[in-house]
Amino acid sequence: MSIDYDEVWNRAREGSPFSNGTEGYGWMAAWCDNCLRDAPFRNGISNNGCPIILVAQLGRTPAEFLDGPRDEHGRYSIGQQYTCIEYRAPGDGGGEPRPKPEPRGMDGLFERPERGTRMFVQPSRTEVPA
Repeated sequence: MSIDYDEVWNRAREGSPFSNGTEGYGWMAAWCDNCLRDAPFRNGISNNGCPIILVAQLGRTPAEFLDGPRDEHGRYSIGQQYTCIEYRAPGDGGGEPRPKPEPRGMDGLFERPERGTRMFVQPSRTEVPA
């Protein structure tokens, strides 16, 4: 499942997700710099990077960004300001979920439906020293 730029742009809300370049590049260093979705662009294999971060750099907050953990005063670390639900970690097997193959010589009992949405589990809250 590839992500389309126009879809990301249309779902994004007005307003920049980051207040300045330090915040933006700090967040990208924590997430985008090791995400498998952007790896072909980073390695010079593709001319197209991740449309989610492109939309963020153009001043809109992608719907794929969920607010990260905050302390009781609303503070957050730059790297955890948002959680990207389309993030694919190294070792995820290419980034897309794949069903287990049917055993050789056996038909499956049921048709396998096309997977439409990847569910996201919120990370546990972390304490931030004051």
